[in-house]
Amino acid sequence: MQVAALTSTLPAADPARFADRLNQMSPVEQRHVVAQQFEAILLRQLLAPALQTMPGAGNGIYSYMLTDAFAQKLSAGHGMGLAGMLERQFTPRGETAASGSSPSSASVAQ
Repeated sequence: MQVAALTSTLPAADPARFADRLNQMSPVEQRHVVAQQFEAILLRQLLAPALQTMPGAGNGIYSYMLTDAFAQKLSAGHGMGLAGMLERQFTPRGETAASGSSPSSASVAQ
């Protein structure tokens, strides 16, 4: 059985390390990663109450991990569409957004 990685844009456990990797990326890649992470945070906030209503769902760490995994997966790739809109909003005037294309080195996982 093959198990795919959870997501390629998970932040490192150490926020400073994640920030260092983010600072090494181009501005286009930074916008892409930040937009995806923001979308994941918003999805996590929306999914948490819904997943707590499931039978057997507790309030412990496993419930948080399940919610986080769903949010990261839903926001990966093209996501729900919010990341693309945010990326266009983050793009300065006169510069074209990388709409629909995910940067090749956007992988910031450990």
